[in-house]
Amino acid sequence: MTGDERMPYGFIRHIENKGYSLETVKSYEKVINHFFKYIKKSYPLNKEPFQISPTDIRNYMEEQLEQDKSISTVNKELAIIKTFFHYLWEINKVPFDPAVKIKRLKLEKELTIIITYEEILSILEKVLSNHEYSKLRKAVFLLAVKGLKTADFRFKKEDVLDEFEDNYLIIQLKNRSITLRDIEATCFREYYDEAMFSENDYVFTTTPHGEHSGGPIQVMSILNHLRAISSEYLGENHQPLTLILIRRSIALYMYLKQYPLQIIAKELGIEENSASNYLKYITQSTLIQK
Repeated sequence: MTGDERMPYGFIRHIENKGYSLETVKSYEKVINHFFKYIKKSYPLNKEPFQISPTDIRNYMEEQLEQDKSISTVNKELAIIKTFFHYLWEINKVPFDPAVKIKRLKLEKELTIIITYEEILSILEKVLSNHEYSKLRKAVFLLAVKGLKTADFRFKKEDVLDEFEDNYLIIQLKNRSITLRDIEATCFREYYDEAMFSENDYVFTTTPHGEHSGGPIQVMSILNHLRAISSEYLGENHQPLTLILIRRSIALYMYLKQYPLQIIAKELGIEENSASNYLKYITQSTLIQK
């Protein structure tokens, strides 16, 4: 898209006229463009600014955290998005400001581990044997426990290699591959076989309200499954599991087991310098709540 399409209703001209520096204007344009790329990726039919909801913005923030952005960086992006939608509301281009009630994230969340990876693995055993859970819920939790981010869940059917006779599966992600064996392979295969009947190329999908076709799974779809499992196995008063919290638990577990940094980075699907920074956040001031 060209400039006016990427930045609707003269927002960039507006902040330029208010005297924002060239560097600030570029940073605002970059964040807003990135946000709308996320919206376009999330919704097959796309969304106009007046159709965007607070949930869309929260989903975006959650996904940015999963890309290993710091809390402070995501808060800066939120401030820019707030400025953009407040401007649209002021010029009557949106019926309400979807960002106005969204609060900044608390910095201490970066340093908190609420559950050990051993405890998560024990929950996984119970989930896979829970006959009341859907095949989808089991598959989502299984891959969450493998340390997947939301973007990792957006793999396609062609990315799955099923070695049925030897009872294992390989899922090829962008930055790594996941191997599932025995009961894990069986549980995922049960869901995968159902997904194959869908015309969608993606294994996991979300169909937004009011739309007929689904796109790649969105973060809230994943979080809803994690919250239901957390409620049953951790209790209503326990902080629900998220993909970020599970990844932190994996990182700390591997660190305490003295895995090399290269192996930790490979397991999380990130660069070694990112893994090093990740571990610094976790180990310097971590409070492990038993």
